Amino acid sequence: MPQYAHMLRIIVIPVLCLTIITTTTAQKPDFPERMPIVERPFSDDPDKFTFAIIGDKTGGGLDKWHIFDRAIDEINILKPDFAIMVGDLIQGDTTDLKQLAAEWKEFWDHQSDLIVPFLALPGNHDITNPVMYDYWEKHIGRTYSAFIYKNCLFLLLNTEEWHTNSGEWTNWFGEEQIEYVKSQLTQHADVRHTFVLLHRPLWLQKHSGWEEIETALGERAYTVFAGHYHRLTLHTRNDRRYFVLGATGGGFTPQAVREIGAFDHYSLVTVDNKDVNVAIIEPGNIHPADLSIAAFKDQVSNLLQFKQNFNLNKYESSSSGSLEVTLENTLKKLLKVELVFDPNENWQISPNQLSFETKPGQKIKTTVNLSVPSDNFLPFPVYKYSVLYGGEQLLSGRQLMHPIAREHMRVLKNWMLLGPFDLGLEKASANTNQVPESFLKIAVPELNLEKTYQGKAGEISWQEHNSEVERIKLDKVFRSTEMAYGFGVTYIKSPDVRRVFAQIGWGSNLGKIYLNGVEIPGAAIPGKHLYSWWAHFEMSLKKGWNTLTILSGDYNGWWDYRMEIADPTNVLEFRTNPTAGN
Repeated sequence: MPQYAHMLRIIVIPVLCLTIITTTTAQKPDFPERMPIVERPFSDDPDKFTFAIIGDKTGGGLDKWHIFDRAIDEINILKPDFAIMVGDLIQGDTTDLKQLAAEWKEFWDHQSDLIVPFLALPGNHDITNPVMYDYWEKHIGRTYSAFIYKNCLFLLLNTEEWHTNSGEWTNWFGEEQIEYVKSQLTQHADVRHTFVLLHRPLWLQKHSGWEEIETALGERAYTVFAGHYHRLTLHTRNDRRYFVLGATGGGFTPQAVREIGAFDHYSLVTVDNKDVNVAIIEPGNIHPADLSIAAFKDQVSNLLQFKQNFNLNKYESSSSGSLEVTLENTLKKLLKVELVFDPNENWQISPNQLSFETKPGQKIKTTVNLSVPSDNFLPFPVYKYSVLYGGEQLLSGRQLMHPIAREHMRVLKNWMLLGPFDLGLEKASANTNQVPESFLKIAVPELNLEKTYQGKAGEISWQEHNSEVERIKLDKVFRSTEMAYGFGVTYIKSPDVRRVFAQIGWGSNLGKIYLNGVEIPGAAIPGKHLYSWWAHFEMSLKKGWNTLTILSGDYNGWWDYRMEIADPTNVLEFRTNPTAGN
């Protein structure tokens, strides 16, 4: 019996138990073995039915249980035949079984107020790692399933299947799951409608395995629902509707303009003969299914355009240029724009603040003039922008103005790598912005190709890595090791003493960068969780060879970085071995 069975006060049988108590009026699907479901009576209407879809609860939103609870209350009032949740039921991201059990207990406590049958499929927060994956299979049930209800086929898929094979996979679903889907589609070719539910909207990813599933779906009538991104978007593919549903209590930055889709909601799907109607319901409000369509977002993404007419001129004492700002209102309401540059003593910016508006169908263009000493251009200017749509927040952001042309940024692909080492942690801190003491104490080793080191899983030594892609995939080199750290070293030869601009795209939880053994300030923010974060900084190169060292640590094994250095005159040389060649 699952350990949380006692928490579900309103049911007669334990959660996920497949011994179904039948009644004279109930009609139920034929579930496969160990289907994750909370059993409750099904409707006996043979033609028309409704079901609810609950979005992500986690990925942030730890203080938003009241939103989830309100959604449960409203679903109880609407009383659909059953409810399905598209993953991310718990915050997860842990290998601590006590913490994991506590998070599942918290979820089931809140879910237990629901009075209709409840089915769940896993999200990345539910099975973040092999420990959590194993917990789901032991305590929750299957990770992917299919069933028939009133002549409709439901496919509940697992987009995290790669966890079963130590991070090595050919697609997100795994071959066995894809074959399972194909067999279900073949067995149930004549259903009136097929519903596909998955956590990640993998039709947006190339080579995800979705292509095979979509081909197998063929010309049948079907609708697809996913979550993960916490923003509602309706896509149309093959003349079918593909929904990316928003969160139901998960974390996101809300936007007042509902067409952006950044608001908490759940969905109610009604099947009436061959018709499928979808209502998007915000707690306290009901919205049509086409509220937040991809076409509106495409218009929004093209409203505000920034064009840089600026390149640093290293042969003149100063460089000048402009930033051209264009606003074209293709929407139905008045747009107001605010643009403000942060103060910067090196850059002369005029005007440093803009405010303008456009009516529907109107286009406006304005120019900001810029100048800077060519030998003292760091830090780069940063501007903030805000767009109001009919008086409500539509867009906002903070943008670094990058005056170095893309072709002048050299991506460093060749490194000497050493790792993985044990980070000395059993679990990550609850505060993701807290840097562990064990990481702060790590010393940078010398590059000695003859020396061996005691790594996390045995003896290791430096290895040369020449990447074919622009990100250094430490998860593949170090084989997805969790709670580990490693080093990357490369060399830069400069013809003279000079300052260069550099940037790194972190894909790790922890990181530091050293130039010639000295840590570079600004390459990582102390106490800042780095994952998916860009740092822009300056490096002071000495004449001759310089040693660049990257120290990175990771909790979950999804681990990489991308390092770039500005070289507009193409005079820098990069090697993994400075003694090789001339």
